[in-house]
Amino acid sequence: MKQFNPIRLVLVLMAVVALPAAAQSPQPKPLVIAASNLTADSARVAGAERPQGSLVRPGDVLAYSLTFTNTNSSPVNQVQFVDPLPMGLVYEAGSARADKPVRIEYSIDGGKSYSARPMIAVVEEGRRIEKPALAESYTHIRWTVSGPLAAGAQVTAGFEAKVGKSAHEAK
Repeated sequence: MKQFNPIRLVLVLMAVVALPAAAQSPQPKPLVIAASNLTADSARVAGAERPQGSLVRPGDVLAYSLTFTNTNSSPVNQVQFVDPLPMGLVYEAGSARADKPVRIEYSIDGGKSYSARPMIAVVEEGRRIEKPALAESYTHIRWTVSGPLAAGAQVTAGFEAKVGKSAHEAK
């Protein structure tokens, strides 16, 4: 895996939501997370084999990291990270992880539905059957933290993605 100088961003678009543990309302409260997020066209390599600042190439693997900190004065429940895979990047199967217990699910339909193992319908020998979707077809990754997250606590999630086509050539 290539090493990169991460671009530090504070993102609300990554759809991290959390509910206070004693919340009466079922409406999620959007919270801000810090993320090291790169796109296939904007990431820059920091490895010794290429000069600082050179662009990534097809086949390079990028590491993504998302960190949520509970800045509330009370615990929060249902903390959820949702990260769309940028165009031009392909999820590396089995690379999604977190430093706290989480449920990891994937979407193959633009984030409309999620499953730990998305399935696709195919026809084989005249019969319609369900088969696991390839990681290349994943469009989003979602992490749901198990249990409450205490005031001041952090959870970090991440994954790797391989540079495929550049964003202007992708999909």
